[in-house]
Amino acid sequence: MCGNDLVFIGGADRSPKALDDVWVLRFEGRHPLTARWIRQTTTSRNGETFPAGRSGHSATTIGSEIYVFGGMDPVSGTCFNDVVVLSTQNWEWRRLALAETGSPPPRNAHVACAFRNDTCIVVHGGSSPDQGPMGDIHVLNVLEGREKWERPRVTGQAPDPREMHAGVCMDDELIICGGRGRDGVTLSDIVVLDLTEMRWVRKGLFPNGALCAHGAATWQTRSGQNACAIFGGVDGQTLRPNELTVFDCETLAKVALNEKALNPNPSVTLDDDKALNPNPKAPASRFAHACVSLRLAFAEDGGNGKTCQHAFVVFAGVTPAFDLRDVWVWVEDFGTREETPRVATPTVATPSTVPASDLD
Repeated sequence: MCGNDLVFIGGADRSPKALDDVWVLRFEGRHPLTARWIRQTTTSRNGETFPAGRSGHSATTIGSEIYVFGGMDPVSGTCFNDVVVLSTQNWEWRRLALAETGSPPPRNAHVACAFRNDTCIVVHGGSSPDQGPMGDIHVLNVLEGREKWERPRVTGQAPDPREMHAGVCMDDELIICGGRGRDGVTLSDIVVLDLTEMRWVRKGLFPNGALCAHGAATWQTRSGQNACAIFGGVDGQTLRPNELTVFDCETLAKVALNEKALNPNPSVTLDDDKALNPNPKAPASRFAHACVSLRLAFAEDGGNGKTCQHAFVVFAGVTPAFDLRDVWVWVEDFGTREETPRVATPTVATPSTVPASDLD
């Protein structure tokens, strides 16, 4: 996410085919909530194609740059541990020059978040065909001239190794939820890593049971408390219900939401949209999708003043029968004006595949 732009990089479909394209979903600051798709052309400093087509990678925004780490070629099963950086100012790729010693093992389906005032990226877990689910912590320093990987000493009761989990960073804490552990067990725990002390400090249980291949984003409660919002995923056997669950980052307790604020965005659809989602008032259940939260500022009628709303965006994903490419926006009604979100008819084709790895 850069400003009011959401940037989606690569992914794969169920064929499987890995992608290396870049799409921008641009929100416009007006009512009704409107966005449009842009197929973004990119260049590279050395004429090289960056990054190689992949899925299950992470894309972490720091300032105007997006750091892509890891991922897998779903055809060959090759996992990556390179770091490539995309500037959203000139849309140029560059490869981050890093010493090979100290780099994390190749992986996909991991968690990566920015912290320390956007000077570092923390990576947790993930998996590869060689190692299976992992539970390690690595830190990438991204300060110019100091770029390097570090393997910090972590104390406390470490959680089980896992892949396909979700996580967010809030106040220099990494909060991870669920995932799939060794022997294919789907996990239901929430664990918190203090990134200042590098210590696992507390844990709890996700209020709705085990889940993996779900999406998470930061949120804020009505009282101003930091929270984590979770949508979608599977419980190991079946798709989870299409409900948004929010828990407090400090207490790990479930937070009540105003369900009336669930607004559909049906305008980016496939021809068989009714088969994809028989309930047009909420996004279809899904897994391996993308989720992000952002603050959207809207011009008031007449252009005087602005209204800001905290929004949770769901894009694409997979079901047992379909690859999805729809966009949904959720806003909570705090007594301010709400509008049904929509995506403007694009001048170019919309993304055709899911930006995440499929389950085995």
